[in-house]
Amino acid sequence: MSAYKMKHTVTFSDADEQGRIKLSTLVSYMMETSNRQLAQGNASVEAFIKRGIGWVVLDYHFEIERLPKANETVTFSADVAGYNRFFAYRDFNVTDEAGHEIITVHSQWVILDLKERKIKEADPKLMASFNNYELKKMPRFKRVRPLKDYEEKYDQKYQVRYYDLDTNHHMTNTKYFDWIVDSLPRDFLNNHQPKILDICFKKEIHYGQDAVSHVKLDTEKLTSKHEIVHGDDIATLAEITWL
Repeated sequence: MSAYKMKHTVTFSDADEQGRIKLSTLVSYMMETSNRQLAQGNASVEAFIKRGIGWVVLDYHFEIERLPKANETVTFSADVAGYNRFFAYRDFNVTDEAGHEIITVHSQWVILDLKERKIKEADPKLMASFNNYELKKMPRFKRVRPLKDYEEKYDQKYQVRYYDLDTNHHMTNTKYFDWIVDSLPRDFLNNHQPKILDICFKKEIHYGQDAVSHVKLDTEKLTSKHEIVHGDDIATLAEITWL
């Protein structure tokens, strides 16, 4: 099974006020592309639900040259990148109409038993069904650390709503990107775009639970560090380098 490719013309509803695709929308199209490829090997979201299991992402690493703009047609691509005992890896990219790669994403996943809420070991037969291959060496993702301090004036508070949930019955990972962006000043967002983004999902947030998005922004180094917390628990950590 080769990489699955899907074309999409960015709509104005996909975009922010600068006309650039929203990060959460970008990830949604990545996931749709991935799911269509996995469906060819009976490993799609729908196929997994029937078996009482689900895909759960742990880490993303984004390298962004630029974000696609409204009315621009781009091609999303998703492909396997190996697996080991507990983890599966997937790569994504976005290319423009000239065939130039403008976004590259690496990701790390686990398979979750939806009833027991426990991670399952990778099944070699399942992995072979969509041509994933066993790795001898585990890929490394950036270790994103909790914030030592943050700027309370940028704090944003949220509650998980029904439409925030996915078919794994927890908050979908795309919402975290909205919450992270929300914690940054509007003027900063209008004048900068992400270049490198690392995000690590640590703990589930469930329906009805409250969360707070913290940020430490350095406007000189053009970096932002983020954490989303539920009570004393860290749900998500992220670091972004901006252009």
